[in-house]
Amino acid sequence: MPKIVDATAQRREIRDAARRVFARRGVAGTGLAHVAKAAGMARSSLYHYYPGKSSLVRDLARELLDEEEALFLSATRGAGSPMERIEKLAAELTRLFDGWAALGRVVSDLRSLDKRRFRSFFRSIRSGLGALIAEGQAAGEIDPSLDPELAAATVIGAVDGLLLQDFVDPAAFADRAALARNLTTMLRKGLAG
Repeated sequence: MPKIVDATAQRREIRDAARRVFARRGVAGTGLAHVAKAAGMARSSLYHYYPGKSSLVRDLARELLDEEEALFLSATRGAGSPMERIEKLAAELTRLFDGWAALGRVVSDLRSLDKRRFRSFFRSIRSGLGALIAEGQAAGEIDPSLDPELAAATVIGAVDGLLLQDFVDPAAFADRAALARNLTTMLRKGLAG
């Protein structure tokens, strides 16, 4: 009797293996044979799920960006005042730095390979965070002279800059709690005006 395989679960296992291998070797230095070995399967079996490396990379990029976008959406649409939600987002983002630092090389490679997907992602999170900033302006919590979308882009740029620094210098932010406190304090003061 043939073995019944859950294709969705198998693709997830392959992407998980790809994350590990890409983090070590980079996207350019990794072949599907490396991913298949890490996933514990034959390369010919992997081709059934991903006919080429580009399809795997696209799927992995989509998964990574969907995870981050979900985090932004849950924080911006959650409970609390607009400023409290922005502070919650900053704290949650810094808690994820360890996991993201391990994928820094992958994300860097994916940004250059799939710019269109990253462009769409950044537009979406800028828009959502910009709407939250505008809501904070209407509530009197955030400086009304700020352009909401540019302020959102600045916040995202600050977080991405911290992530880049953490990736290239893992010892820079050993105290994650202090990083979260500093980031939230700077955001609060910068946005409140």
